[in-house]
Amino acid sequence: MSGFELYTEQLSRPAIVIHGGAGNYLETTTKSDRMERGRVLLDSAYGGMASLGVEGARAAVLTSVMAMESDVRFNAGLGSKLQRDGIVRVSAALMSGTDLRLSAVYNVHGCLHPSELANILQDRGDRNLDGQGAAELMAAMGIEAVDLRTPQTIERWRSLMETGEEADMEAAIGDSGLKGLQRARAVGLDVPENMKDMPPEGERYGTVGAVAVGSDGDLWACTSTGGRGHEQPGRVSDTPTPAGTYACPRVAISATGFGEQIMELNITGRIATRILDGKTLHESLEQTFHEVVDHQGAMGVIAITDDGRAGYAYSTAACGVAWVDSAGRTHIDPHGRSESS
Repeated sequence: MSGFELYTEQLSRPAIVIHGGAGNYLETTTKSDRMERGRVLLDSAYGGMASLGVEGARAAVLTSVMAMESDVRFNAGLGSKLQRDGIVRVSAALMSGTDLRLSAVYNVHGCLHPSELANILQDRGDRNLDGQGAAELMAAMGIEAVDLRTPQTIERWRSLMETGEEADMEAAIGDSGLKGLQRARAVGLDVPENMKDMPPEGERYGTVGAVAVGSDGDLWACTSTGGRGHEQPGRVSDTPTPAGTYACPRVAISATGFGEQIMELNITGRIATRILDGKTLHESLEQTFHEVVDHQGAMGVIAITDDGRAGYAYSTAACGVAWVDSAGRTHIDPHGRSESS
């Protein structure tokens, strides 16, 4: 697609917005597939809303993200892709808008819920840990390592190794479609030249994230990812950085898409700065995504403000989004609704 899509709506606090990744799945899924995607996202949003009403926005984003980390269909937690050495490494971040505290884990092995580790770190001095530090935290907290590989991800990795491919077209790059692949090459991402066609994506979703606002305006953001897939071990994604997960007293934002591009543009920071400077959420998203398009970016974001204004924008063909508010108002992105094509 050229350009971008943008949608905003005033919600009643408290409220939660979640995403399941941005990509090109319109070309590789049926209407039924997309409706199922929308249902799964809305169920996760409802779960977060149940926590929001009792425990607040922090618990809400964690509830929704942890549910998606447990769902093999998402590229987070259990559904995460293998890196080039055959190991799953996951990353996650949690940020408080009130305290401006970002806690995160980078490239953690064997952790079903990296968002849980980010939550533990939120109240500590050393709040950002690499894989080794996260493994030590897991041991200290009695969190057992689990095998996050599935028969499907193992088989996919074996196929990539046998063919000698350097990137996984079914992973984050592939989700953005052929145009996304061309964009990746343009900005120097590691994409093999023989990557021509897109295989059926089926029911594989993407990076997950949630943003929520409490009845008192308290804002939280959480994002979790399994990475790009078949990437060089040691690669750092945008998810655990302030470019991919951000919250301040005015807005909470979670991003998904090409991690390198998200970091290059500092996408969530741009949006937040514009809101802090007095622009509306719609104006901030619009200006930022014009810049995303100029950069040939393939990404999406969700956001919610302290007064309950929710929105999302994406420069890919689609982005899975759902939200629920205290008035019972719900929303699923156009491609996940029954009236979509």
